[in-house]
Amino acid sequence: MSLALTITRTFLAFIILLPIVSYAAVKEEPWSEIEARTKFLRTKHYIEVVRVHSNVYKSARAKGGQNVQGPFPVHVILPENYETDVNRRYGVVYLLGGKSGWDNGPELGGATYWSVWCKTPLAMDNLKSGNLTPASFQENVNDQELRMFNQWLRESPYEDVIAVSLWNPGGGATAQYEKYLIDEVIPFIDAHYRTVPDRRFRGIDGACAGAAQAIMISARRPEIFGYCGGQQTDLGSYPMVPEVWNSNVGRIKKAGGIVYNINTNKRDGCNTYSNRGRLYELVQDMKAAGFPVTVSVFESCGHGYCAYRYPNGHQALYWFSRQFSNNMKALGINQNLSSSATSNIPNDDSTQGQKASSAQKASDFKTPW
Repeated sequence: MSLALTITRTFLAFIILLPIVSYAAVKEEPWSEIEARTKFLRTKHYIEVVRVHSNVYKSARAKGGQNVQGPFPVHVILPENYETDVNRRYGVVYLLGGKSGWDNGPELGGATYWSVWCKTPLAMDNLKSGNLTPASFQENVNDQELRMFNQWLRESPYEDVIAVSLWNPGGGATAQYEKYLIDEVIPFIDAHYRTVPDRRFRGIDGACAGAAQAIMISARRPEIFGYCGGQQTDLGSYPMVPEVWNSNVGRIKKAGGIVYNINTNKRDGCNTYSNRGRLYELVQDMKAAGFPVTVSVFESCGHGYCAYRYPNGHQALYWFSRQFSNNMKALGINQNLSSSATSNIPNDDSTQGQKASSAQKASDFKTPW
């Protein structure tokens, strides 16, 4: 496969000031206003726009039936000190957008879903600061949740990850998209960025329908992903998810297991956890199979961008950060950084196609739960 890189670097060195919002004036902006935005926020976590040339998707249809020629943009949200802390390696979270992302198409809304509409770079700035305020969530957080976030940050500070926001075409059949993501996008990211090319440092998450897809893709390809999240997971439109997951339990166990993070909101129309519906049943199946599952149900926000930009998005980023950080420490990665500090990084043969020494093979390690 031939991969070519076109990078437009947008280095934005200071954080945008949030408007002052009254505590009594919590606002969920209309989707139409959010989806009209195309410019990046000015944050400390900058974005590179890359185009991964694809043999899987030569073109795709966007909103209104317009045919968009590839390659499609992928937004890579990089750590705050990525260009100065040049020996440090990072775990990667692949973020799949919800239905409005693919409705708007690969150019108009695909990669933009998380980087612009859900304000993921701003959430990373907030977490890295170590102190969250109501303004960090545009007031969409209650006092108990805010105390919880800040306690987490005091006990174990957020450590940066690389977040990759990319278009996904939606629909129940994901085989073609899995090929694009796993055979083309992931090798590209591992080849061009300082990742740790190993399943213990690779997670997949998504919003709504993207969350359903993330669970299915990771279940079918657990040798690629050690961690999976789901934000406001839509199992109403994707009732096949539990069946797909259950049919792959043996495969997941053989790969070393997956650790799950599920979050939703009390007012979310897709919240089938609180009423002991499909999501609750899936979580119980995950636990019964022996896989760790973190579940968070937040008070504020209905279904949509508000949640992903605020409580759900912050919690998910922090959760992945802690998983990767624990694994870094367990394997001695990023410890006593020097020019040779990356020599003990394990290699994931499934995506790199290179051989590691017998002491460094991914199979020699167990996923720490």
